Amino acid sequence: MKVAVSQRFSYTVRLGVERLIEYTSGMSSTQLRERIAALRADAQQVGELLAQQAQGMTSEELFEVTGELQGVLNCGEGAQLVAAAHAACHETRLTERGPVEVHHEVGFIDAMAGTEVSLATGVGQWVAGRRVALGAALSERFPLLLGKVLAGEVCTATVQKVVTVCEGLDKAACAKVDAIMAGKLADLDPGRVGAFTRRVATRVASEQLAAVTRRTARDRFVEVRPGPDGATWWTALLPAATSAAAWSAITTVGGQYADKDESLTLDQARADAFADLMLRNVNVTANVTLGIPVITDTTPQTTAPDAASGGEFPPAVGGQGLGEAFRISTVFSGCEMPGIGVIDVDTIEALLQTVPLDVARALLDARTGTVLDAVTGAYRPTTGITHFVTTRDGTCRMWGCDRPARACDLDHVKPWPQGETSPANLGGLCRRHHRLKQRGRWRYTLTPDGTVEWVSPTGKKRITHADHTIWPPPPPAPRTQDRGPATHRELLLQSATPPVSAPPTDWGEPPF
Repeated sequence: MKVAVSQRFSYTVRLGVERLIEYTSGMSSTQLRERIAALRADAQQVGELLAQQAQGMTSEELFEVTGELQGVLNCGEGAQLVAAAHAACHETRLTERGPVEVHHEVGFIDAMAGTEVSLATGVGQWVAGRRVALGAALSERFPLLLGKVLAGEVCTATVQKVVTVCEGLDKAACAKVDAIMAGKLADLDPGRVGAFTRRVATRVASEQLAAVTRRTARDRFVEVRPGPDGATWWTALLPAATSAAAWSAITTVGGQYADKDESLTLDQARADAFADLMLRNVNVTANVTLGIPVITDTTPQTTAPDAASGGEFPPAVGGQGLGEAFRISTVFSGCEMPGIGVIDVDTIEALLQTVPLDVARALLDARTGTVLDAVTGAYRPTTGITHFVTTRDGTCRMWGCDRPARACDLDHVKPWPQGETSPANLGGLCRRHHRLKQRGRWRYTLTPDGTVEWVSPTGKKRITHADHTIWPPPPPAPRTQDRGPATHRELLLQSATPPVSAPPTDWGEPPF
């Protein structure tokens, strides 16, 4: 029975592979999508059958099934690379007559192709961009390796190593590498693919490879991205000689730390050394913005001191000062820095006590969470509106983009002057995705709580949430007694003194 189950898995998987490879059979777009849907249904059935019977199978059978399924994944990823590469050939240019589409040969990559693939697939933009670039390279310069992927023999991570080594080589040199690697790649140790490819490339195009090495030194960079809560991933591309010297310094200083503190692992000691070496002879300052809810009122009252500026709040605004006993942990549990990650509240409080601090304040209406006087009739937003929108959004509002909002354009969701210049009609978009929005394929709407919904021409939706969700306005207070028509003075007071409500106790479903 167990053998029969394993054979059934293998047959279903091989059938899926054959169906996917038949994409070249001249099917129409509708037929191709129907075939993809059938393949997905087959894969789902295999997964459900495996979940039901896996406990009754031997480890040898399960390992065999795992290998068979990898072939299906390879085929699917290969087909996706082909689709992405050909989609990227269609360049959209913004002209005075509107968006115009230009079709190029395979290998050309439209500037917005990565974003379009991210929206279509739901993966991050970095991953989507890598897939587009790999699909274009395989389709244009490595057709034999692409055939191996489509046959399920090689995974995309392995062919990516070949393409990376050959970046910068001309098409003729890549064709030679392609011919050699196609017959060897399936049997190569994945950990040695890069080194083997480099030897092959050196043999067929040594001068080009040397030129690529020189260009790579000019393309050095360093970047960060969020890691697990409280941590950040660092990635850097540096010349090998510089990296060797830096690693030696980190290892030496880390070894000294480990000798002094036996509780440190070598990796932890190296991480501490890395940070300390970077921060030597560096002055650090902190900029913190606290959104302080206030209550608007027309009743004159004593002004409250503003510790940040040394002045006072306007007489018509009442607020609660921070006070000496104020602890930031009473306001929130941590701070998410766009592109960096989450910093826990204890670390924030420690930083505030050890580094120079500038505190800015944003006066927020406690009823709605919006900055007071947050509307202007002009095209360009005021400083207060800009500050509010960037604080609310945190990052670019495009799906998968983590560019900080402070480096983005403030886009009118509904074009000005039909749409007002206010937080309710402004969203932060980086320059790249501002241009994507202008193409008109994907459109977005902004809800009062700051949520953005992107919609494709086919109706596919992607939703992004603001870093800070806005409280909904409270319902109007019920009238307890009908006193007849209001006087002119009462109407003025009603319009100037809206009902005040406390922050909601039931926040509903996340995100908050």
